[in-house]
Amino acid sequence: MRFVIPAVVAACAITSACISGIDVPECHPTTLTVASTQGDTVTINTGLRYIDVTSGTGTASDWCHNVAVAYEAYLEDGTQFDASPPTTPLVFAPGLGSLIDGFEQGVIGMKPGGSRRLIIPPSIGFGPNDRKDAAGNVIVPGNSTVVYDIGVIQVAP
Repeated sequence: MRFVIPAVVAACAITSACISGIDVPECHPTTLTVASTQGDTVTINTGLRYIDVTSGTGTASDWCHNVAVAYEAYLEDGTQFDASPPTTPLVFAPGLGSLIDGFEQGVIGMKPGGSRRLIIPPSIGFGPNDRKDAAGNVIVPGNSTVVYDIGVIQVAP
């Protein structure tokens, strides 16, 4: 697994803070429970599968609170289709619905310095429709399972 966390951590240290602790009033948490565990792969009730790579320390991320992450996104065949910029984390509040459900669910419970591989089925990913780039090229075919390697940089208190 490849992670771009070190460059992002350095950028956050330079700017002193990546995120603020603003709660999001229109946040809609999802109840997540472990459905099964096989080896190091955990499957939750929504169909999301994940593998914890590094645990991290400090405050765990939670619904409706901002979290800063670095990520790389792949199709199941290993083709990369997206990544956070090397020095700029993605900041979002899980439960707001600004990202695909599987990504938002996948950061819940992670701590700063932690990394996780998310395996997201189409039902909580991009769904049945192709995802295209600005030029109209298909970058994620419809009904694709996608894989994200994510690292948590900072969690809002």
